[in-house]
Amino acid sequence: MSRVWMTSSRRRENWILAVSILLLIVVFPAWRLAWAAQALLSSRGSERATSGNGSKIIVSAGKTHVAWQDSTEKGYFARVRTLDRKTGRWSETYTLGQGRDNHCRPTLTIDSKGYLHAIVGGHHSGLQYRRSLRPNDAAEWTEVVTFGKTTYPVLICGPDDTLYLTGRHDVNWKGLDLYLKPPGQPWQRQGLLVQKGGKYKWYGAYHNALVWGPDHRTLHLSTGFFEGKQPPKEARGDERRKWSGHHQAVGYMQSRDFGKTWRRADGTPIPLPAKAETIDMIAEAESANPQPGIQHCGMAVDSKNRPYVVYVRHTPTPGQSFLVTPDNQGKWQHRPLEAVIEKHWPGLGALGYQVSMTDDDVLCLVGTLVPIDHPKANWNPGQYGLPQFWTRGFPEIQRIVWLESRDGGRTFAVRPAVAHDSDRGTLVPSIERPTGFNRITASRPSFLYFVGLSRYTKKGEVIDNSVYWVTVP
Repeated sequence: MSRVWMTSSRRRENWILAVSILLLIVVFPAWRLAWAAQALLSSRGSERATSGNGSKIIVSAGKTHVAWQDSTEKGYFARVRTLDRKTGRWSETYTLGQGRDNHCRPTLTIDSKGYLHAIVGGHHSGLQYRRSLRPNDAAEWTEVVTFGKTTYPVLICGPDDTLYLTGRHDVNWKGLDLYLKPPGQPWQRQGLLVQKGGKYKWYGAYHNALVWGPDHRTLHLSTGFFEGKQPPKEARGDERRKWSGHHQAVGYMQSRDFGKTWRRADGTPIPLPAKAETIDMIAEAESANPQPGIQHCGMAVDSKNRPYVVYVRHTPTPGQSFLVTPDNQGKWQHRPLEAVIEKHWPGLGALGYQVSMTDDDVLCLVGTLVPIDHPKANWNPGQYGLPQFWTRGFPEIQRIVWLESRDGGRTFAVRPAVAHDSDRGTLVPSIERPTGFNRITASRPSFLYFVGLSRYTKKGEVIDNSVYWVTVP
């Protein structure tokens, strides 16, 4: 009995030792976890490979579908690959469409039957729409249908499988368009949801978020305003771009009848199209030099139908982070996001965030931070109405961070996400989001990012970046 016990005891001790060593190797230090579930999707990603307002990741029935933008000598292409979560294998790369420039950014959704729907963004050109030929399968798609002249699309799916799309109306940058596509019918333009202000005659951009409430009936929309005054006639080339972004703001509105009528968080009706004067304004400023530097980042909605809007601001202090949510009376309350950044990453400020919400109300933010004090910093006045534009020339200073909150943004936890590459940086994350019939379960949403260059290309140049998909431990 003694020898049997001794043998069993030694086996137990050996097993405990083996497990302990494995934990030391695999689990600690914590940053090793950030590398455990990372996959290289492409080595030909463009300079804006993972940029865009719409969701690029759809998880359904054991598969993860991921879209991004490649660049080659033949142009810019929207691509998609699929991970079989049972086998751990990735599919081949499939091409969704070709765009005229780096604005051909794809966005995905999935309907109640499991069919995937994809939009490839235009840029003063038509949007491209396709649907998968089989449910939950990105290998084959319908022929391309072109419609509208819209940029920065966001695509979601309604309870009856009607598709909803928002994006900037490109004819004179009039405002923010809404399109619907009922099942089996063509795309139908519903008109402008948001209209450019009358005194801003020049360039306009309206980066927005469109999110379903838990009832799959309420639509929540938040949007940025980036509007400029008409340049003088003698201005040429980049001189004209200096007249962009005099008015910058972040606004919100919601609809409880599938987009027919809209109102503020406090219930006040908003006649369409909404304007800066009528929308539920969260942050706003007008300035010529420097421009305000207010940038809308995104929005998530919890199980109580409460929206959380995130934005950054670079004036008067660069890199400020803001998270706001309305109280029961519809008055916007600030959460301590900025204090979390200062505590965990002193000396760094935010370039932007992507936002998502899990089924169990974990608010997840993936952010990009840079040093506030840098020898080449140009926060004031910046370029083209953007105080942060100078950072595009310094990808190595950009790093991705992960924050999450389980109490509506009152407190935040920080988790390892991506190891910082001090030579090339980690750029432009794009987080998985619910779009209608894909859910973000109790596990954390995955996200995309790229490593490489994010500046404008030079004449004849092709920028190739490494595009990664990663899950957070």
